[in-house]
Amino acid sequence: MTQDTASGLDFLNIGPSAQILALGEGTVAIPTGPSSIYSNPSLLSFEERSGLQVNYSLWIANINNQFAAFHINRDRFTFGFGVYSTQADDFEARDQPGLSTGTFSISYFSLSGAAAYQLGPISVGITGQFLREEIFQLRAKGYAFNFGTSARFYDGRVTAGFSLNNIGTMENLNESASTLPRLLKAGVSFQLIEFTTPGNNDLPVLLSTFTEFARPLENNYSGDFTAEDSDEDFYTIGISADIADLFQFYSAYRIGPTERPYSLGMGLLIDRIKVNYAFIPFSTGYGSAHSLGIEYYFN
Repeated sequence: MTQDTASGLDFLNIGPSAQILALGEGTVAIPTGPSSIYSNPSLLSFEERSGLQVNYSLWIANINNQFAAFHINRDRFTFGFGVYSTQADDFEARDQPGLSTGTFSISYFSLSGAAAYQLGPISVGITGQFLREEIFQLRAKGYAFNFGTSARFYDGRVTAGFSLNNIGTMENLNESASTLPRLLKAGVSFQLIEFTTPGNNDLPVLLSTFTEFARPLENNYSGDFTAEDSDEDFYTIGISADIADLFQFYSAYRIGPTERPYSLGMGLLIDRIKVNYAFIPFSTGYGSAHSLGIEYYFN
């Protein structure tokens, strides 16, 4: 397997929800419901309602990513809990060159808890993760933390965010430990323009844009974001459109060493239920990934 095929703990660099994937993972300054646990936990404070989120992503090479999480608002405090896992099956096992001795699976698992606290326009948050990886008969456990802060200005029209993700360690898997994909991210999102469509429908439309800077903190890390032995920075820019608080459309472009520079998606919000879909084509001929998520708001 190569990049973007859940090699190592790179699954932590793959957005767990369809909305995050549609926005090119440039969501350090964009609240995305409970999935903010894995991007910037401080953004949980800016959610207007408590919610439950489930998501399924069909990645390339028949890899499946599953995610479920919820968050609860309590005055200035917000708490969240999530489960994120990925698995790839039917790898051939060989003791020596020749015929295989059977097949095995590769799986990775994250169990997380997060807390955020808001004071005025500023919020801070932290996520703690229990991690587990399994390759053939080898198993290892570990932990990681995500730290984040964010702030809103101009009546919520501008949001700035900063996060430090996947800070922790793993046990040895056979002879060495897997490297966590540590990442520093900073970005800003702002409402660009709001207008009403002409005609009898009279639909309000809100256009927003965002930009994000990300820096891998491992110069020997090989994964989706960076080429092997590279610590090159990358940037994400994108735009979203909200139509009548009913339809949302997303598009993002990432500049840097990535095999999936483009992403598209849409959301449909009906009362307390929101459905999100993301389409992520790969530039290297591996195919495309699809992600579908459902979010339910408690109040």
